[in-house]
Order: sequence, then structure tokens, then C-alpha cells
Amino acid sequence: MNLKKSDISIREQQVLKAIVEDYIVDHVPIGSNVLKNKHAFDCSSATLRNAMASLEKKKLMMHTYTSSGRIPTDLGYRYYVDHLMQQSGKSFLDYNAIETELTISSNSVDALLKTTAIMLSKISHLFGVAMILQYDRSILNEIELVHLSSDRIMVVLGMKSGLVRSIVLNMVVSVSEKDISNITVLLKEKLLGLTLKEIQNTIAERMQDSPLADHEIIQILLNNPKEHFAIPDNELVFTSSNRELLDQPEYQHVENLQKTLVAIDNENVTQYFKTYLNKQNNYMLIGNENMETMYNDCTVVTHVFGGSSFQGQIGIIGPTRIPYANILKILNNFTEIINRVC
Repeated sequence: MNLKKSDISIREQQVLKAIVEDYIVDHVPIGSNVLKNKHAFDCSSATLRNAMASLEKKKLMMHTYTSSGRIPTDLGYRYYVDHLMQQSGKSFLDYNAIETELTISSNSVDALLKTTAIMLSKISHLFGVAMILQYDRSILNEIELVHLSSDRIMVVLGMKSGLVRSIVLNMVVSVSEKDISNITVLLKEKLLGLTLKEIQNTIAERMQDSPLADHEIIQILLNNPKEHFAIPDNELVFTSSNRELLDQPEYQHVENLQKTLVAIDNENVTQYFKTYLNKQNNYMLIGNENMETMYNDCTVVTHVFGGSSFQGQIGIIGPTRIPYANILKILNNFTEIINRVC
């Protein structure tokens, strides 16, 4: 349950803000003496200890060991993000160079999103993700049939977004070049300009009056249009390597490392994003706010982008101890760039 800003006192807000920001930078529990010396609070260490005890009682921070200082809880980070965080200041990153690199990759959706995920990781020192949203609204812009052999045909689908999907059909009977030419003309006439979803739902109706409707190629496409006119999951989500993320101090412990390697496995990331983060919303899920337990020690932050040709989502996965204001600024800047280049 999220707290209102008024649920804690001004003093407690000051203490929580200092502890969260110090812990993000130093990754060590924060004690009252450190707070007093570093932040020049106009009160005694005893008063700070009382404020920290109150914050712990409200589940905004916790002890790691009986005699240690405190660290923020998931609820503490959430309160900080909602009520105390200040926007990040001037960036030292050269976003013109970033835009140039993304522009070079923009002729291919795959290349653009893969480059984005990699660059997000390098800049944030976390795990980068880029995802195509609402792929079934992709508009079919081109379709070609390629004769691989007498009984094997490749169907190449080109989307307006630049995505290309190819499928191989294994035929029972041989197919002539004339048949391939005629069927290509038919498919272009009936399907170009439609979204994948429209094709999935209406291809049977669109083909029923054609003299080629009984041809084996057409029948294969009609038998499973949701498979043939779709983009596979592994082509929807693009991820960075784990190198930057695993340099974080949290992952120097074997147990944390093993759990995180499972969470950022490509298949798990794809399934998680496709299942839970598939709307045109910006998400920030901190720790146990995540919908899968494997991500309960992680923060996931995403931003939606949308160019003229397709919509998607970019994001990062990291420990709950991420520099929230800086990450939001990075994602905002990347979103603006991708909106311009795609």
C-alpha cells in the first residue's frame, strides 16, 4: 500500500530522503552518526535515531543486522519516488552521438531496438530491454513467395515498420513458378495494407471467392493464420548483455547472482514483458510490486515510445537500489530520440 506524503513527518521525510540517496550511492547501511555528520541535520543523533525507528516501524526502512544502520525497503523507495525525489540535473551524456547511432540503425526495427537495449545498458550500468508493442497492429507492406525447392516455399512478410518475417512452407506436391507468381499476386491484392490482426481474422473470407483458394499454399496459410501472420515472441523483445548489471555490488553474492541470472534470462524477460508490461503505459515496479517472484529483488522501469510506423517500450532492470531520478531522465531522453528516428 502506497503512503500519502502526509503520512510521515517533515523530519522523517528529510531522514528518509538522505538515507535513500546515500544508500543508492554507497550501498552500505546508514547510521544516525553518518547522517548527522554528512547532512548537518539541526538536531541530535538521538532525534535522528528516533526518526529512523519511526520510519522502520512504518516499514519504510529496515535493519540488515541488529547493530547496523538502516537501508530502504521497497515501500521506502516507493515513497521516495512518489514524494521526495527531485528531477536529475544536467546530463553529461552526449545525446547527439546517441541519436546519430540510433538513426544509423533505424532502417531496421530489429537493429534499432537491439542497439537501444545495448546502449541503455551501457549508459545506466543496468540491464537494457526494448520491446515492440501491439505487434498485431503491424501493417503488411510487402509479401513475396520464394521458391526454395520443388516442395518448399518461403513466404516473406514485410511490415510498414520495417520488420521482416519469413516462414517456410513444406508442400506435399510440387509447385510451379506460374503458381507462385499467381498466388503472390493474389496475396498482395487481398492482404497488403491490412494489419496482422485483420489478416488473421479475415483471410479465409478474403480468399473464398478466388479460383486459387484450394491451392495447397493458400490452404496452409488458412489453416493456421495466427501462426503464419504473427511475430514470434523471440522477435518482440530485445535485450542487452548482463555484463553491466552484474557489476553491481548486489550481484557479488552467489545467491543474488543466481536468482538474477534466472530473472534476466531472455525467455523469462520476454514472457514477463509480454504478459505484464504490454500496455501503452510507463511502468515502475519496485521489488515486491513486481508480478513474478523472480523479480522481487529488482526494479523494472519502462517508457513507451511511438513513431509513425510502430510503437514499443524501452526499459531497464536493476536492483531496487537504482538511481531513480537519473534512470527516468535517461529513459525520457531515449524515448524522445526514438520518437524522432522511427
